[in-house]
Amino acid sequence: MKKLLFLFTFLFAFGSIIESQAQGVRREFKKLWASEDNYEVVVVDIGTDGTKLIKVWAYDKKVEIAKIEAKKNAVAACLFKGAPGSREKSFKPIITDVKIAEANAAFFDAFFATGGDYIKYINVTNDATGSDVVKMDKGYKVGIVVSVAYDALRKEMESRGIIKKLAETLGEGKKPTIMVVPADNFCVRNNYTLTFNNQGATETLPNYKAALQNDADLLLVIGKMNTLMADRGFPAKNLESELKSIESENAESNMLTGKSSGSDVAESPIDMLKRTAKSDIIIQLNYTINKQGPKRSVTFNLQGIDAYTGKQVAGAQGTGSPSFTAETPLLLEEAVLAHLDNFNAQLQAYFEDIMLNGREIKVNIKRWANADYDLEEEFEVDGDELELKEIIENWISDNTIRGQYNLSDATENFMKFEQVRIPVFVKKGENLKALDANAWVGDLRKYLKKAPLEVEAKLYMRGLGEAWLIIGEN
Repeated sequence: MKKLLFLFTFLFAFGSIIESQAQGVRREFKKLWASEDNYEVVVVDIGTDGTKLIKVWAYDKKVEIAKIEAKKNAVAACLFKGAPGSREKSFKPIITDVKIAEANAAFFDAFFATGGDYIKYINVTNDATGSDVVKMDKGYKVGIVVSVAYDALRKEMESRGIIKKLAETLGEGKKPTIMVVPADNFCVRNNYTLTFNNQGATETLPNYKAALQNDADLLLVIGKMNTLMADRGFPAKNLESELKSIESENAESNMLTGKSSGSDVAESPIDMLKRTAKSDIIIQLNYTINKQGPKRSVTFNLQGIDAYTGKQVAGAQGTGSPSFTAETPLLLEEAVLAHLDNFNAQLQAYFEDIMLNGREIKVNIKRWANADYDLEEEFEVDGDELELKEIIENWISDNTIRGQYNLSDATENFMKFEQVRIPVFVKKGENLKALDANAWVGDLRKYLKKAPLEVEAKLYMRGLGEAWLIIGEN
C-alpha cells in the first residue's frame, strides 16, 4: 500500500512538474508574439539571399540564458513582430494575424522550446561582448547580431499550412511590370521639356518624346536597361511604344468636363502615360558621361517609383570603370550590373509587400454643382437611414485589404480617401485578373447606381493611382 501511495505521489508530482514546464513554455511563446512585448529589434542589413541581419536584445539573470533568449527573439521578430524603419532597412512579420499564432500555439510551444526547430533558421554573427552585455539591477541585458533565414522560415510556415503560400496570394512567379524613362533632371539638363496648363497654372514637365527623338544614346540606353530587366524576369513596357499609344488618345483627355456642369478635371501628360502603360514601377534613369582624357565612364542614378503613388521604392547609384572604346550603352551596362541585383531585390520586396498588404491608391468623392443632392442626403439601406457619405465609407471599408484606408477630409460636397489599400489581383474563375484603381472604383460606381440608391456618378482617372468619382451625373 505504501509503495502504491509513493508511486501515485511521484506520478502526481512528476505530472505537476511537466505541466509547470509546459505552462512556462506557453508563457514564453506568448511573450514572443504578444504585441505588448518590448524586446528590442534593430535591422542591420537586408540580404539579397532572403536573410535578415538584425540586432536583438534580451534580458535574464544569467548572460548565457539571455543569449539564448535573444536568438529566440530574433526568430520571433521575423515571425510575429517585424522591424520598423526605412524601406531598405525594415521588414514585416511573416504572421500578421494574432489569431493565427494563437491557433497554432502548440506548434510554436515546441518550435521555441530549448533546442527546438527555431535554431535551424539562425546564424549568430557575434557573441555579445563588451558594450553588448549590460549589467542591470536584476540581471543582464544582452545584445547579439543574428542572421535569420527569413525566406526559409516563411516557406516552413507555408509548408505546415500555418500561412498561405505566397504563390497562392500573388500568383506563381509574379513580378512587377516596369517602364524605364529618362529622369526629370536629365530632360531639364538637356532642354527636353514641355509646358502644361494645369487648370490655369503652367507647369514644366519632361518631354519624353523629344528626348527619344533627339538623343540617340538615350534610346539605346533605355533599350539596354529594358533588356537587363527582362533578362531577370521583370516585364518591361517600351516607352517609345507607349508614347505612340498616347498620341491616339483624344486631346480631350487633358481637360475633361462634365456634360452639364462644365466642371473640369485635369490630367497631366505624365499621368496619362502612367494610366496608358499601366506599369507597376517607373524606373527613372539619369546618367552623365565622364571624360578623363581619351577615357570615358558613366555615372548613373536609378530610382524605382511606384506608378500609383509616386513614392520611391528602390534606388541604386554608381560609376563604371573608364574605357577607351566602349559605347555609352555598354558603359552603362558595366556600371549598372554591380548594383542591379540589389536594386531588383528592393523592387521585388516592395512588390511582394503590396501583393500581401494591398496597392495604395487615392479616391476623391465630389459632387457636381448642379446635383440634386449632396453627400449628406439620406438613403435607406437594409432598413437603416444612412447618409450617402456613410454608405460610401462602408463600401470602401468592406472592399479594402483589412479595411485599410484614411479618410482625411469629409464634407457634404467632398470626401478625400488616402492610403486606400486595394487588392492587386482578384480571382476570376481559375485565373488571376489584375485590379487597378479604375476597376476598383468602377465597382463602387456600379454599387451606387443600383437600387435602392440609384446614384449616378462619373469616374475620372488621374494617372493610375488617383480616382475621382463625381456624384450627380454620368
